[in-house]
Amino acid sequence: MRTTEKLAGIIDRIGFGRAHKLILLLVIGGVFFDVIEQNAVGVVGPVLRQDWGLSSGQIGFINSVTFFCMCAGGILAGMMADRFGRRPILMFNLLIYSVGALACALAPNYEWLLVFRGIVGLGLGGELATAITMLAEFSPTKHRASAVSALNVAGGGLGNFAAPLYGVLVLGLIAPAIGAGDDAWRWVFGLLVLPVVLMGVFRRYLPETPRYLLATGQIAECNRTLTILQSGRLVARSEKIEVVEYLTDKGDITLRDRAPIRLREIFEKPWRRRTVAVSTTYFMASAGQISILTLMPVILVSQGFSIVAGVGYTAVMQAGSLAGALTAVLLNARLKRKTVIAIGTLGAMLSAIAFGMFTSSTASVLALGALFQFFILILNTTLWTWLPELYPTRIRGFGTGTAKSIGMMGAVVMTPIAGMIFDAAGLTAIFVTLACLYLIALIAAMFGPETAGKSLEELSEQPA
Repeated sequence: MRTTEKLAGIIDRIGFGRAHKLILLLVIGGVFFDVIEQNAVGVVGPVLRQDWGLSSGQIGFINSVTFFCMCAGGILAGMMADRFGRRPILMFNLLIYSVGALACALAPNYEWLLVFRGIVGLGLGGELATAITMLAEFSPTKHRASAVSALNVAGGGLGNFAAPLYGVLVLGLIAPAIGAGDDAWRWVFGLLVLPVVLMGVFRRYLPETPRYLLATGQIAECNRTLTILQSGRLVARSEKIEVVEYLTDKGDITLRDRAPIRLREIFEKPWRRRTVAVSTTYFMASAGQISILTLMPVILVSQGFSIVAGVGYTAVMQAGSLAGALTAVLLNARLKRKTVIAIGTLGAMLSAIAFGMFTSSTASVLALGALFQFFILILNTTLWTWLPELYPTRIRGFGTGTAKSIGMMGAVVMTPIAGMIFDAAGLTAIFVTLACLYLIALIAAMFGPETAGKSLEELSEQPA
């Protein structure tokens, strides 16, 4: 038996215990606030449009800069995580994000806000890619899909739902109470730094993943992490514990297994087909999701709702995001990945068409908007689960970060285009465009491998 297969068996026997749950909470806590920050432009968009005289296209471009830098951050963080470890890069990206968020709160003009949102994007992209990789590697096969899916429950589900509520709290209650006036939007960015810094303090208890430690030949540290997982108690790295020797040597881990990453590697056989399939699916999905998240408050305000009401109605619609993410946890634990992706893409496509055609009242706007978000989150949660299953440990961070970043380029490209489509052709045209994007996503996903129920090691040795 290969050493990697032996480790997979040990991880599966330990199961998903108390230590895993604590790790999950520490990782998803940061992602929760990341997603609120990611959605902050949509929250403050109507305010910036009034105060700075920005167009829908300019607001979309702020998000394009953010997501372009998220793409760069995901790729760079993936490479660094494969080189230096998942844990230190997760902490580093939290620092980058915090500095950028504070700078956004102090931005003197539109141009500097673009620069500072770029810094935020670098941290966000790196954080998300590293978090997905880390949770997949910690989890036993039986619980991997649920653990990674739970990451998007906190992020795409609770985070998307909480973002507009947070906007209502700051813009509707806190800002007027402190007399913020035209600077109310700055508090939306600035206050998010506080919980993220607190999360960084607790993350010092995170261990490194056993799969990464084995892949880099750190057998003693691998045994320490396995002992921690078995014990159910997280400890500081400086604390001495009695370590069980689950693995006694490096076995068949060779220098070839630890070879440096080549940038073109995931676009060559045997990984090329996987990369193209998941990247294309993610590209279309993110193009649709981020476009509508960014523009929804602007769309509602243009239809006569107040700024606070527009943001508040967006929050109601985001309830569908939470329901979708929770549903995806259940579906991914029971169904094949491509089956769940088909449910998400077809549902998003049909509900997008319905939203564009039948939103004649407040009730229909809220109901169809929530339904659209429900299917989007089923799709995106499954994509997060799928990504780290496609690559071996040596390039898992880079592969996950790169494929996710290529996918996120959909938000970079489509968000300003969506703003221009809305300004030129109206609501129906936006949602017909989104339906087409999700149809392409469904077709692309069918070319990827099925990964449900297989260990990461088994998937790495049987490339499609």
